[in-house]
Formats: sequence, structure tokens, C-alpha cells
Amino acid sequence: MPRTARALALCLFLSSLAAASTDGRRPQPADPDAGGQPKPGRTVRIISSSHQDIAWMNSPEACREYRDTQCITPALKMMAANPDYCFVMENMLNLMEYLERHPERRDEILKHTREGRLEWGATFNQPYESLLSGEQLVRETYFGRRWLTRNFPGCDARVYFNPDVPGRALQMQQILSKAGIPYMIISRYHEGYYRWASPDGSSVLAYSPGHYTNASAILGAPPVKAVTALEERLARWSPYHRQRRIPAEFPLLNSVDFSQPTDFGPLIEAWNGGAGSKPEAPRPIMMYSPAQRFFEQIDTADADFEGIMGERPNLWLYIHGPTHHRAITAQREAGVLLPAAEIFNTTLALLEGGFDGYPEKDLDEAWLAAIYPDHGLGGKEGQITDRLFLKKYESARDAGRRLLGTAIQKIAGRVAAVPAKGVPVVLFNSLSWTRTLPVAVSVPSGRESWQVVDEEGRLMAAQFLPAGATEGVRLEFIARDVPGLGYRTFYLVKSETEAAPLGGSPTNTVYENDFYRVELAPGGIKRLTDKTIRRDILNTGKFLGFEVFTLRSVGNGAGEFGRVQQPTMEGFDKLSLHGTGWKHDAAESGALRAVFTMEQPLTNCTIRQKLIIYNHDKRIDCEVSILGWDGDPYREFRLAVPVNTPGGRVAYEVPMGVVEVGKSEIPGTGGPAYGRLNYDEPCSEIRPREVQNFIDASGGDFGVTLTTSVAVNDFRDPTPNPADYPLLQPVLLASRRSCHGEGNWYLQEGDHHYRFSIYSHSGGWTNGWRRGIEANTPLFAVVDPGRAEKPDLPETRAFFSFSAANGLVSTIKKCADDDAIIVRFYEIEGRPAELELQTAFPMSRAEAVNIIEEEPKPLPLAEKALKYPLGHHAIETVKLRPVAKTQE
Repeated sequence: MPRTARALALCLFLSSLAAASTDGRRPQPADPDAGGQPKPGRTVRIISSSHQDIAWMNSPEACREYRDTQCITPALKMMAANPDYCFVMENMLNLMEYLERHPERRDEILKHTREGRLEWGATFNQPYESLLSGEQLVRETYFGRRWLTRNFPGCDARVYFNPDVPGRALQMQQILSKAGIPYMIISRYHEGYYRWASPDGSSVLAYSPGHYTNASAILGAPPVKAVTALEERLARWSPYHRQRRIPAEFPLLNSVDFSQPTDFGPLIEAWNGGAGSKPEAPRPIMMYSPAQRFFEQIDTADADFEGIMGERPNLWLYIHGPTHHRAITAQREAGVLLPAAEIFNTTLALLEGGFDGYPEKDLDEAWLAAIYPDHGLGGKEGQITDRLFLKKYESARDAGRRLLGTAIQKIAGRVAAVPAKGVPVVLFNSLSWTRTLPVAVSVPSGRESWQVVDEEGRLMAAQFLPAGATEGVRLEFIARDVPGLGYRTFYLVKSETEAAPLGGSPTNTVYENDFYRVELAPGGIKRLTDKTIRRDILNTGKFLGFEVFTLRSVGNGAGEFGRVQQPTMEGFDKLSLHGTGWKHDAAESGALRAVFTMEQPLTNCTIRQKLIIYNHDKRIDCEVSILGWDGDPYREFRLAVPVNTPGGRVAYEVPMGVVEVGKSEIPGTGGPAYGRLNYDEPCSEIRPREVQNFIDASGGDFGVTLTTSVAVNDFRDPTPNPADYPLLQPVLLASRRSCHGEGNWYLQEGDHHYRFSIYSHSGGWTNGWRRGIEANTPLFAVVDPGRAEKPDLPETRAFFSFSAANGLVSTIKKCADDDAIIVRFYEIEGRPAELELQTAFPMSRAEAVNIIEEEPKPLPLAEKALKYPLGHHAIETVKLRPVAKTQE
């Protein structure tokens, strides 16, 4: 929308909700004589809704009861009494919960939903989009639109509602579009209509009212005043509609937190009866309407909607990762484990010749738990809500671990391992490329001189790790060339010689191997030289590498503020100010790795760090623990990785894609919302950011990829006289409080643990993204599996292979409708590819389907191979039908 039109559009019609134009003056109404009145015979559509977090307004159970007794049940009563009345609930979880309480009303709901008068949002709930993993975002549509169409025949959900969160994920529009959800209602963004696209070009039609409560200024007024205010509104908007050839359909979204179904009959009667109107000024008809019908009326071929593409960084990100660290850690772990569980349970079913043992119900329940928490953490009775959300995430993580473990145990038992070679260790790789990385396994007896060899007898670099408090002696080794979406067998063998000692002569301040020279100083890494590219990759003038520092952090996480509430220097402290040095840990060091530790008490906690420098892999890990944290309010902890690339470019992973800072964000600002609330910061300047697995800083000749275990990460120096180079900063912890007047504190007392990994490479994030993902995705080990009666698998095998170097597999799962398999994959680097997908199993048919496994289109298929054109940034889903075991 042009700036002048946007200023008009953002005007509200009661002074208490008036939004400022770009120059601070109230825009003037269009001249009716100049054609400002709407065309006769069109429509003002009242979209009667209610904004609903799972909780926040009260405890989850209290809110469920409120939705029943004060929203859905009264809406059904009004629909029975008035055949014109329509009502919208914003997500599918509301319907699921209501049916649990009122199964007897299913037919009534079916009737009104088929009629289009009772509308349900097309996703399971309203999430922080860029917090969720890619598959978690996809499952929002599975348990949204797909669930409705399967459980309520003849019904559909075509509108995504997420009006509260001031943030949009880069690929959300593609996910929606490819799930058959073409429309989106948002807010906290410039009022208007938008064709919002993802980088692949797929898009949805979006409407923002500026703020979802804004129409209440009209709808809540007495009818005569409401008519006057609405006439003014239409006079302002009609020229915009005409200029952009948008049909004269005008929405009034009636949505306030926990708003109830409302009878707007007096207003409709006054408006349609001509109250307050001049005879020469015909007006559109006013009616109740579902959101979908409004969108369908304006979504014409001639309409010229303003186009938007890119990520809108979320301003409310402090409410999840930093202030709910334990919960979000479980959520992120579930995002890794559940796709792995699907991949190997699907593989097991193919090996067994059928899906009778496939744990479909358990997987569905785990996915539902993984996406159950919405954007409404904290709030009134927030301690109850937060505890429930934590339990949901933990149950999803634990289910993923259990279901994965069961599948790989059974597959490993079918491997024809050779007992004479030693104790078999079968490693499974859930990513789609061959990987080499460290793996730690428990050895079957006490500390002996065990070694690890591959199936050909080649020795792997290995060393013992000291026994921990809850685990016995472990052996860590470099597992080489484990095939993607498959496994490789290694063997534990007893050696006649002791394990090789640590190479070199480490001191407490310097260590060097083939990859790096590391100089340590009290508080962190003073100098880090990449010997391959011959560059010092850190600039430690202000912060040392992996240095923990703390700031004052006053804020809410979420709330009515226009910019992220940034930390300040009050109470600033950093580890290098205390002088505690590193110690070489001889017990944890050996031929495989060198380990250095440090422990430093601070005012409210103790920081413990472990630096792990691998000798056979170009990788440095840093484990950080905040111990005995006392919950001091408004305090924040960060970790510093200062990358020596002045003016360097920053990129980071988001769900099913990568954002390049300054390039991938939507243009401009979020704009005025209501009153004085104005999202006035350019979206490219918003920080910190929500990050999936990695964040990268690259200059002309080298880059550094940081694998992060936390959801919120910064890249600019937050202190006075900021550095001109990227300062990558995982935000470890923040003790803020809920913005609800009766809300809880997010103090998070106790111990917190984190792990990070860095990898330096030639310039450009595309040279580091695989390492950035795989450091958060372990190889899954089965040691000495129970042997099947007739083992029939080779020692190494890829069950699926994926040829595109710039793509990766998101999941492989059983089809929800039949015994076919679903393979979902996406392109990450922004360039098209011709991929070949090969399977170890014969397939009889292949089809391209949409993201919720519908709309099949035949694909050419060789018996075990499928060639597919993968577009730039594209997310694709294919359906493969296995050859029946008897046929094979």
C-alpha cells in the first residue's frame, strides 16, 4: 500500500483508537463528491469472532470452560435463533476441546460448519511460527484443516488466524498455500490487504485490521454513532479499493480477548435502514459473514493487492526461549526426535512388509503434544499454564525418544553383524546426507582397552570418557561415513594396548591440533586461528570467545510495546573481569579431544564451562552451565562469539529455510496498531532473532557457523560503542515477567545447561549449514542389539538416498490415509535442483501431493527411483506406494 493510502487506512474512527499517520497528523476523509463513497450493492461484513489463547486470561481449564459456556455454546444458540448469524473460532483446538465436553452437539456443529456459518481457524492453534521446527509448523495444518475435513465430512477450513503475534515465519505462507489454506488474518501490522509470499513464490491473501480489536470502536458504539463512524471509515477506504480494483467488500472483525458472540442486529438494522445516510449516498449492505466468504469475494483476478515477501521477525521472542528455557529445550529436542522416529518406524514397517505395527496413534499424540503450547505463555495463573506447557513438550520429547528407540532396536537386530568382529554398535542417521561426527556409547564392561573398528576392520579414533553421576564408562569415537537415512555398523574390540594419549603438550592456556590453534584467557578464548584458511576467526577486543556476560533485562517478553525490550548495562558483568583461568581436564582429554574447564561464581549463580576441541574433526564445542541460579528478577545471561569479519553478513536457520539479515525480511516496519502503539522499527533491524539450529557470520574469505541450543540469538553488540563486526550471542536466560497484570514471574531458579558448537569455513553460510544442523542432530546408537532369528540386513545401508546437495528431507512417514509412505523435502540454498530419490524398497506408484497429503498428481517412477525437479526454496511432498510383500 502506498504511504498516503496507508496513512488513510490506519485511521480509526474513535479518538481513543486513532492511529497516527507517518507525519503525525490525522488523515482527512476523502471527499464524497470526488467518488469516495462505496459502490452500491456491495457488502460490509461483520466477522464475529473471539481472540483465544489456550490460557493467559486464566488457567487452561478455566479458559476451556469459558470458551464452552461464554463463546461456543452461546454462538450455537444464536445460530439456532437467527439463520443469518455467523461466528468464528480462531483454531481447531477450540473445536476439539468443545467436542470432549459436548460430544452430543457434534451433529449441530457439523450442520452449521457445513453451512459456513460456524467457522474454525485452519491450524491447530496460533503459534510462534519461527519457534517451531518445520515439521511442527506443518503439523499445525495436519491437526487443523486436515483434521476438520476428515472428521466433519463436507466441511473445510481455509483461513489461518494468528492476529496476536507480531511475527511471521519466512516459509509459513508456503506451508499454508500447499496445505490448501489460501487466506490469513493477522494484525499488529499496517492495516490493509496483502499478497504475502514465501521465497518460492507461493502466497496467501492476508488481511490486517492494524490491530484485531480496532473494529470494536465501531461495533461497540451505539448504532447511530457506529453508523457515522463506519461511513467515515468507508469514505477513507473506498478510493483505495477502487485504485487497486479490489471489490467493495469491507470487513469489520469483531475480536477482543475472550469476546463473546454479540447480536449486532440493531446496528445492521440501522445501517441497512439508512440511518444517518444522505439520500444521494447509497451504501453497501451490512451482514454477518465468515472470514472465508469475505476473502472469496475480494480474491478476484483483477485485484491488485500489495505484495510482501519475507520474514517478519517476532518481537515477542523473549517470552519463550530465554524465559522458559527448560520447556523450549524439550520442544526443540522433540523437533529432532519425532521426525527421526517417523523415518525409522516407516523403514521398519517396509522391512516387515506392512504397517500393522506402525505406532501411528502414538506418533499423532506426540505431535499434538509438541505443538500444543501456543503463544500464550504465562498470564493469570501462569504458573499452571507454564507447567502444563512444559509437560506437553517433555511428553512429546520422551515419546519421540521411546518410539525411535524401539524402531532402531528392531532394525539393528536384523543386521547380520559378525560376532567374530566384536560387539556391534549400529549407528542410525536421520539426516539425508552421509555424516562423520563424534559419538559416545556405553561400553559393555568396566574400563578396558576397547577400540572401535568399522565393518572392514579399520580403526576409528576413540577415547574413554569418565563415568558420570548417572552413567557408566563411555567410549567416544569418530563415526565415519554413516549413510544418510540409514545406518552403519561398527564394532567394539578389546585391544592389547592402552588407548593413545593426547597428542601434543597442552597447557592451561594454549592448545593446537591440525585444525586450530587455541589461546585461552580467563573468561574465554583469547585467540582462535583456523590453520586451514590461516585466519584469526575471532575479534576479542571487547568479548572473548564463548564468554558469558550478564545484563539488566527489564521486560515482559510479550505485550503492548512497539520494539523488542532490550537489555541495559545496569549490573553488567562478564567472566573476563574475574580472572579465573581454564584448567586442562586430563581425565576427559585423550587422542580424540582436548578438554578445558572453568568455573566462576557470580552474584546470583555460578558459571561452569567446558571447552571441547576435537582432534579428528574440525569442530569446537562449548558446554555452559548456569548453576544455582537464584532467580534474581530482570537479569539476563548471554554467550559471546565475536566473529572477526567487520561488516560481515549474518544468516540463520528458520523453519525450512534460511534468513539472510538485511535481505530476507519484509520491507519497512510493522506500522501503527492502535493508539500510541506503533511498530516503527524496520523489520531488518529487529533483534534478537528466533533461530532453529544455526546462525552464521561470514565475510569475504571465511565464515563461522555457530550451532546453538537456544531459540533466541542476537548478532549485534548490545553494549555502548558497539563493535562493527558480528557478535553472535545465544541468549541463555532472562528473568522477566508476564505482561498480564496478575501474571507470573519467569524466574527459572535452579540449574540450566547448554551446548554450542562452532565450525569455520570459507565465506558464505552455504558452506556451513550442514555442519550447523548436524551438531544438533546426533547419530542414534544401538549397542549389542538383540539378534533377530534370521538377520537379513547388511552391515551398512541407506534405506533412502537423496541426491540434491542443496536440499534435505524433513520426514518420511506413513500416509495418514493408507499404507503408502510420505516423503517431504525442501530446498535450502535458494537454487533449483534436479533431485533423485532412491529407496531400498520397490515402489509401484509415485504421486506429488500437497503438504497435507491431498490432491495427488502422478509422477514417473522407476522401481526404486524417483526424479523430481526441486524449485528454489520449495517444500515438496511426494507419496510412494510400496510393492506389496507378496508381489515382491
